[in-house]
Amino acid sequence: MTKKLNTIRNIAKDRKWVSFLYDNHPYSLLHQSVAGMGEEEQPEWLLQDEMTFEMQGFASLEAAVQWLSEHMADITDILA
Repeated sequence: MTKKLNTIRNIAKDRKWVSFLYDNHPYSLLHQSVAGMGEEEQPEWLLQDEMTFEMQGFASLEAAVQWLSEHMADITDILA
């Protein structure tokens, strides 16, 4: 795992969100908390494209970081 991905994981774990740039495009990784009595399972972590507001859900922070390492390995800046 690259140093930047490790930093993203640590910030997200501590603050429950982190923003970063990939290909000069802003993204945020956010922890989702769902309140209520619904039985519908929700992803725990969301990766949001801050330009289009498209989101992708992940069951865990580790799954999200793994996906980032496979699809967005060249993260340029961490905006935290």
